[in-house]
Amino acid sequence: MAEEARERAEELQPQIIERLKRILNNHELAHAYLLVGSTGSGKLEIARWLALRLFCLHPQNGEPDLTCAECQRILSGNHPDIVTASAQGRQIKVDEIRHLKAEFTKSAMEGSQKFFIIQDADKMTTGAANSLLKFIEEPGPGVYILMLTTNKSAVLPTIRSRTQVIEMQPLNRVKLLEQLAQADVPKGLGNVAVGLTDSVQEVQDWCADDWFKQAITGVCQWFNNVSQGNMLAFVEVQTKLVKLATDRGKQQVLLDLITLIWRDALLVANGVTDPARLHFVSEQGQMQALAGQYSMEQLLAVSQLTLEIRHLLGQNINFQNIVEQLTIRIVQTLHAVGAE
Repeated sequence: MAEEARERAEELQPQIIERLKRILNNHELAHAYLLVGSTGSGKLEIARWLALRLFCLHPQNGEPDLTCAECQRILSGNHPDIVTASAQGRQIKVDEIRHLKAEFTKSAMEGSQKFFIIQDADKMTTGAANSLLKFIEEPGPGVYILMLTTNKSAVLPTIRSRTQVIEMQPLNRVKLLEQLAQADVPKGLGNVAVGLTDSVQEVQDWCADDWFKQAITGVCQWFNNVSQGNMLAFVEVQTKLVKLATDRGKQQVLLDLITLIWRDALLVANGVTDPARLHFVSEQGQMQALAGQYSMEQLLAVSQLTLEIRHLLGQNINFQNIVEQLTIRIVQTLHAVGAE
């Protein structure tokens, strides 16, 4: 298992692992990093690799040996000088950060290093993030902080400016599709899924009880109606999409599907026909019809509208309201000037 964990990090992000090795060899490791990447892109694996490498008693060729006492305690989650924090529910609140701050002020129990991992850093409340600023600016010798996020823009600028930002490299689509096929995810669902996540496990969770297939079908039906200005799309929000949006995670996936399908429509309008670049391949004919019906300016405006919806759930706006308002705005945008 330990060897697999190391190989997983190197498989997902080989360039970043090599970059970190050079930084360590040159003794240039910064005290705070923000790791940015989609779910499943390897952020947590990178954080664990770095912790292993820093604490390993006998590193070999720039790699942790995974067998020493320090590595074994890290792998078992029992190292006293490695502290993690993550969202409890929707947010990382001040109470959770207060625990981290208390740990910041303590000396390492063993050795001279302390290592902090903050998952879902974009979910820190403003108060929680602001309370961290002093410790990020002046963490003390031997203290390293890694913050992980899928959404860099949702992290406070004051936090971003005090960290070294490392962007995860996107995973190879062909390889990810192969992994999904091996996990028995149907090809059509896999084509869409790779536009949303790099995590095979997450896709498998979506596919449970046929939910992901129903979600794709519902979004496609909504797309076909709204793109024709048919207000049946408005009704479908309540009768189909809301029924699929049973929790916050599924609501977010549905919003991401809406953004993705209009992204494909814009690509098709720009002359992209290669299925390897599209996700909703079955809707390509409808998208080509749209390209002849509306101007590029209109389709670009609609695509921009869909890009703006992702953060609305975080503002506690009701899912149904988000999609109903989007539906109205799309119809208005496509028919404000009229088709060309």
